[in-house]
Amino acid sequence: MITMVSTIARGGVYVQPRIVKATIDSQTKERKEIEVITKDRVISEETAQNVLSMMESVVAEGTGKNSQVKGYRIGGKTGTSEDGVNTGKYVTSFIGVAPISDPSVAVLITLYNPTGEGGHQGGGVAAPIGAQIFGEVLPYLEVRKDNQTEEEQEKEIEVPNIEGKTIKEAENILKENNLKLVINNDQEEMDKENILVKEQTPKPSIKVKEGSNVYISW
Repeated sequence: MITMVSTIARGGVYVQPRIVKATIDSQTKERKEIEVITKDRVISEETAQNVLSMMESVVAEGTGKNSQVKGYRIGGKTGTSEDGVNTGKYVTSFIGVAPISDPSVAVLITLYNPTGEGGHQGGGVAAPIGAQIFGEVLPYLEVRKDNQTEEEQEKEIEVPNIEGKTIKEAENILKENNLKLVINNDQEEMDKENILVKEQTPKPSIKVKEGSNVYISW
C-alpha cells in the first residue's frame, strides 16, 4: 500500500519507499545517503495526478478530515473493513502523503480491532494518528508549509547545539534565541550550574518556530 501511494505521489513512476534517509557513523560522523530506487512507469502521469487530487479532497472535505495539519496540503484515504464474517471485529486504516505540492512523506496507519471511544471507522481513529505523525515529521524534515510567506519563514529559528552545556548555560542560550527549555527527567532540586545536557530534541540545526520547546535529558 505504501509503495502504491508513493508511486502515485511520484507521478506514476514506481518508487521504493525509504524508511531511513541516511546513516551516520557514530565514530567518523561519515554520512551515507540511502539511494532512492525508481523503476518503470506503471500508471500515466495524468491518472496519478487525478488520484492525488481525489486524495486531497478526501482530507479537505471527506472522511479523512481528521488527518489535516494546519499549513500543509495532505492527501489520504481512509479504510474500514470487517475482519472475517460476523466476527464484530474490524481492520481500520489511513494512508496519506504530504505535502501535495511536493510529496515527500507517506504514512500508513493500520489498526486491528480498535475498541476505543472513537469507534472503528478509519476516519475516526486512524486518520487522527496520521495527523499526529505528519504534524511532527514535516516540521522535523523542514518541509516548508504551503503558501508560507517569506516573512513567516524568517520567523523560524535554527535550534542551537546545547549538548555538553550545563543546564543553566543551555537555558540562557535558548532564551537568547526565543526558545524554551524543557527537562525530560526534571527533579525539584537540581544543580543546573553543574549538570550537563546529554541529549536534546529537536537536534541542532533543525528549524522551528519562535517560542518552541527544546527538550533535554541529562
